[in-house]
Amino acid sequence: MKTSLRWPRVSFAVAVMSLAAIALPTAWATQLELTRAPLDGRACWQLWSGHLLHFGLIHALTDLLTLLVAASVVETALGTRRTTLLYCVTPPVLSLLTLLTAPQLAAYRGASALAVMMGFAAGGVLWRDTRLRVPVALIVALFLVKLAGDAAGAATDLSGLPTGIELAWQAHAVGALIGSTLALHLARGKAAARYGMIST
Repeated sequence: MKTSLRWPRVSFAVAVMSLAAIALPTAWATQLELTRAPLDGRACWQLWSGHLLHFGLIHALTDLLTLLVAASVVETALGTRRTTLLYCVTPPVLSLLTLLTAPQLAAYRGASALAVMMGFAAGGVLWRDTRLRVPVALIVALFLVKLAGDAAGAATDLSGLPTGIELAWQAHAVGALIGSTLALHLARGKAAARYGMIST
């Protein structure tokens, strides 16, 4: 038996905080963006706050709308408490892996890594419905083609980054990796069946 998607309350709160961060003074934003400082044990808050900052309104809206669409599936499956825990635990992992895999990266802002992670996790939930497997597989394939192009230097930014800001494709790859791990758990059906997301 299917149930309707829940409004992603936790993710909406994250999105509101992220939009509010656009109004921060430049000096504050510079202290909150993800830099290489946490690798030296400094400014460890950046491991979380970097995912809330963006390079402008268009960048923020693109990332956050994508996040909310995917989160509507994930939060329905996981529930509020587990989703909150997910947002507490995964940002520093995403941040550290991004810094380690992108040694040239000086600063990072954006919720795109979180959005990719949620997107793959949502795919794990939707995979339980055999009717949705083809579109899910196609979306994943298109994402992987885009990621490969970005890694090869043919950057295809779709999030409205300002001129001079390079796309950190490594963050998307890390988001896909962690999201795939979540997807494998959700595809087994424990969370999805518990919350009535997909018929079993």
